[in-house]
Amino acid sequence: MAQRILVGVPPKHHVLLSQDEIAGFTDLGYTCRPVTYGRNDSNAGKLKKVWGTVGKAFNVVKELYAFKPHILYLNSRFEPVGSVRDFITILIIRLFYFRKVKIVIKTHGSDISLLERGSFFYRRLLIPFLRKEVVAWFFLSNDEKELVRKYDPGLARKVFVTANIVDPGRSVASLAFREKYSLDENKFKVLFAGRIVRAKGVFSLLESIPLLSCKEDCQIVFVGDGPDMAALKKRAEELKITEYTRFPGFVPDHECDHFYANADMLAFPTYDSEGFPMALFKSVAAGLPVITSCIRAAKDHLSEPDNVLWVDGQSAESVAKAIDTLYDDHALRNAMSQNNRIIAKKFTRLEVCAGMHEVMMSLSHS
Repeated sequence: MAQRILVGVPPKHHVLLSQDEIAGFTDLGYTCRPVTYGRNDSNAGKLKKVWGTVGKAFNVVKELYAFKPHILYLNSRFEPVGSVRDFITILIIRLFYFRKVKIVIKTHGSDISLLERGSFFYRRLLIPFLRKEVVAWFFLSNDEKELVRKYDPGLARKVFVTANIVDPGRSVASLAFREKYSLDENKFKVLFAGRIVRAKGVFSLLESIPLLSCKEDCQIVFVGDGPDMAALKKRAEELKITEYTRFPGFVPDHECDHFYANADMLAFPTYDSEGFPMALFKSVAAGLPVITSCIRAAKDHLSEPDNVLWVDGQSAESVAKAIDTLYDDHALRNAMSQNNRIIAKKFTRLEVCAGMHEVMMSLSHS
């Protein structure tokens, strides 16, 4: 009988990614069913968030009884809020679900300082409980695994490194798309895509614009939304550079994907804690030359100058130098584009799910 996996699908972010994983596992012979699992409304109060987590946990229990899976696979984050959500959910599952089920978590980003917290709740309850109950933890970079090993060798023995699925076929170049979003045909289009928060390097990118020798020929496009959007736009006005910028705001994943095929390069100077930035690797799959910080999965998969130019995510000067270099060097951009399309073959549905399948099979015999 085929192994059954109940897959926790986030309500907003990484929905397509979860659907790709379900399809990939199905191709490998698993029987899969989705269940909503993920972050609550970020604007809700703490009590409301807790009740939301409890409600979703009982919904997971309901689906467990209905589906009777061998594995519960949850997309989450290894950081205080995400780990509290995992703790509450798994505790409720163990209290109210009376069948055996192996719990696997995939973490889309991490804050390893979680393992340094000295409070009784984290050190004596949350971490030991998750270490005991989660049979495998998929992280998205070797850096993260090594940091876990440094602080908690027992937990590190359950950590496996994987990637996210990237489908280049979802990004299509078209004049109609460029016109819709006012992407100038005569400009060198520098794309940022992601949450608009300082840790993504958005202010370094914005403040690099006055330093660019090529700025008159460039259009810097910030796709996304977030708590620092208003401050970012205000800073653009202060620097008198609004003529070089575009702020499309939040764009749903299926639509956002087309930006990669309609830009000339990606600038993603993040110093955030995410493991495998989808904007970065969707750009790689689309054949974009990229600049980014040498951290996490970027460090695992990309090398300079074959795939990337490394930058200091907190330095506007570093970002400006890299953009000018790519703008001036057409041969380098072409070489990066070709190399990145080759690299992206590691992130197909088959490759990623086959790697996770090996771990799943080891669990089924443990």
